[in-house]
Amino acid sequence: MSHPDTIGKYNIEGVLGKGAMGVVYKGFDPNIARPVAIKTIHKSLLDSEMGQEMLRRFQTEAQAVGKLTHANIVGIYEFDQFQGTPYFVMEYVEGKDLKTLIKEGKEYTLDEAIQVISAVLDGLDYVHEFGIVHRDIKPANIFITNKGVVKIADFGIARMDNSELTQVGSVLGTPSYMSPEQCIGAGVDERSDLFSTGVMLYELLTGKKPFRADQATAIINNVINLKPQNPTALNKSLPGSCDHLMKKALAKNANQRYQTAAEFKEDLIKCGNGQHVYGPQAPWYIGGGIAAAVIVLATVGAIALKGGDEPNAAKNLDDTPVVVAKVQEPVSRLSVQDQEKVDRLLDVARAHFLVGRLVSPQGSNALDAYRMVLDTDPKNRQAEQGIAEVKTRFFKRAKILWMQGEHEEAKQHLALAQQLFSNDPELIQLQQLMQP
Repeated sequence: MSHPDTIGKYNIEGVLGKGAMGVVYKGFDPNIARPVAIKTIHKSLLDSEMGQEMLRRFQTEAQAVGKLTHANIVGIYEFDQFQGTPYFVMEYVEGKDLKTLIKEGKEYTLDEAIQVISAVLDGLDYVHEFGIVHRDIKPANIFITNKGVVKIADFGIARMDNSELTQVGSVLGTPSYMSPEQCIGAGVDERSDLFSTGVMLYELLTGKKPFRADQATAIINNVINLKPQNPTALNKSLPGSCDHLMKKALAKNANQRYQTAAEFKEDLIKCGNGQHVYGPQAPWYIGGGIAAAVIVLATVGAIALKGGDEPNAAKNLDDTPVVVAKVQEPVSRLSVQDQEKVDRLLDVARAHFLVGRLVSPQGSNALDAYRMVLDTDPKNRQAEQGIAEVKTRFFKRAKILWMQGEHEEAKQHLALAQQLFSNDPELIQLQQLMQP
């Protein structure tokens, strides 16, 4: 198949690959004399209303990713159309993708695997801070440059590549790296990317995928239901801490997994240093789910009155629901009455998390409940962890709003942050980000 001589201002030097979405070319930018990768989108995919909507979504996300710069991310330079064919221009990487290296027989030591996956986690940690989820972390999207730099490709592109548009008339690739929530069609967040990264780590450590099967449907079933073998059963040279790490990384329940890429990397480094790593904590809830949360929420007023504590003021803020797993507390230092009060407040706080009531309404939200716990038990680790998660979500939301151009709403978040977290270091970072 012949290729065009030019696409826009770019000279075309060859074909790098083909897929259901389109063709990837090696190009050259004559204006600044650098090689680039150019990915085109088949015009036939865009004929329908659904196709046009998907294109608009892709363009919005590609623009967001294009503003970000990180050593471990393949940058997106430009999005445009040429003779009716949409295309986007990316950083050209001299090297090989991880899929090719594995196929060629490359075997990874523990240290080498840690080096690769740590770099992936660094890239994910950066983009996750801006609310961007990759959705398709797999070896084919991880490139190792000739200088050994690890780069994640196709940020902002994976959503379109895996859409219904690209699956019509084509064979769906193996879902070996998909998270359980992806397999059942549920919503995904950053923790889905971390699960997929865990699958890659398992493969690098053992030479095998954790959810092996001959058919795609069987793989999906295994991802959802199967507990994979411990890595040490397949690679005797690995320390036992790798087993604990993988159990947490590949937990079916996203709330039992690593919650951030930084947390995942921290344990990965510990594993390499021979330090102990803890597996996933049991979930705090059993059965019941939302119904149980509603029952707990109904008790919050009575608990506050019983304890005589005044909740802290907080204004309205919408945020993503999240559940925090329990942290094992040391032997209680409190009276029986105070311990019962703390336990009830922690249950209330977790229920608020479940239904998304992080800092509002006033007197009936997770932040207030956690602070009430600290009024009674100032060293309570569960409350400290819960408040930290509230702050993380809050500041992340403000950054996302600013990056998306929603400056007025972002400034409202900043004003609220000054009220809620006046002495927090992240407040200074947020203020610096929003400076003109």
